[in-house]
Amino acid sequence: MTRVNELLKIRQLLQRRRREILTVSLGTHRELDALKEQEKDPEYEEGAQSELADYTLSSLVEAQRREIMLIDAALRRMDESVFGECVDCGIEIPLDRLEAMPFAIRCEEDATSHELETRGGRMATPSL
Repeated sequence: MTRVNELLKIRQLLQRRRREILTVSLGTHRELDALKEQEKDPEYEEGAQSELADYTLSSLVEAQRREIMLIDAALRRMDESVFGECVDCGIEIPLDRLEAMPFAIRCEEDATSHELETRGGRMATPSL
């Protein structure tokens, strides 16, 4: 399969994932709204459980929002014909990396260098 076909396949996966997140996000928002309505009930005494559920659902909503932003940025890069190019060195990011991490904006070497720099230089331990 050609690189162009592989990139089209990645685009379809990103679009599908975006739709899935938006569908799940609607349910999460409904659960948050229901939880907030439940808290207004004077007989609702499970404050700690309610706070934990609220925190968990809010964290999920934030994670979904961040992933949508990453997907939108990747789709924009595709539209601008720069998807799959390393932002640092300009070389093509290997397809296996893009398939595993469709939001990747750097080749593996530059991503490692960038991570080390942001974590404190060469003496820092890279994350897995």
